[in-house]
Amino acid sequence: MLIYGKEVRDAIKAEIKKYAAVNRMHMVILQIGEDPASQMYVNGICKFADETGVDADILKLSAGNSQEQIIHIIEYMNNDPDITGIMLQKPLPPGFSLEVLANVIDPYKDVEGITNYNLGKLISYEQGIRPATPKAILTMLKAHNIPIEGKKVTILGRSTILGQPLAAMMTAENATVTICHSKTVNLVEETKRADILVAAVGKPNFVTPDMINEDVVVIDAGINFDEEGRMLGDVHPEAKEKARIASAVPGGVGLITVAELFRNLVYLKEEQIRRQREKTR
Repeated sequence: MLIYGKEVRDAIKAEIKKYAAVNRMHMVILQIGEDPASQMYVNGICKFADETGVDADILKLSAGNSQEQIIHIIEYMNNDPDITGIMLQKPLPPGFSLEVLANVIDPYKDVEGITNYNLGKLISYEQGIRPATPKAILTMLKAHNIPIEGKKVTILGRSTILGQPLAAMMTAENATVTICHSKTVNLVEETKRADILVAAVGKPNFVTPDMINEDVVVIDAGINFDEEGRMLGDVHPEAKEKARIASAVPGGVGLITVAELFRNLVYLKEEQIRRQREKTR
């Protein structure tokens, strides 16, 4: 059975629209260079912003800019009180360091939760911003009443913006978590043990039917494009047919990810209001 994200996304959208009606929020998306998958995600963000009354601007920069120039731009935005949240669109072109640029962003404007400060709060189980895609995965599971506590969760991919944060968040939900990557020995044995399998490797149709059991819940967080421009997930359609439950691509996690990004923006706005009140006391 395929599960989708539209109903969940629409419910969150209504929350954001209600909040934005009385609280002005402004997000700036910093986009360096060109990437088809990246542009599709950015378009989705701008559409969501337009439909909820949130100000969203794209700052498009050439890959010919130096990293030092990008750092100065981010620092300028950090000091602009009109900006609620800053997003650094990925992937970055060659020659740019995500770790360096992400950590220039003020943690209180880090709408994606990717600074070391916010990731540190995540792994120490403190309240704070969480990366949007891991949040979306948990939201999707809970919205479809899929238990997490006590389950064996296997995550394919160990990126600092998806795999590793998701592992920490799943652990906080009392799941038993395994992270698999390119050096994992006997990968199929690991994936077959999973109660919940999350694919986030960025390789189209990577997960095949022989890699899963029939009772597994598969969450496909992959966004890939074939030569004809069609979006493909990391999980082969035949594997999704075999699984008890599987998330759709397109129409699954990606829809909720955009919504969760705006939930993060609301969190940043609330923190901004709280800190301002503390200053005026």
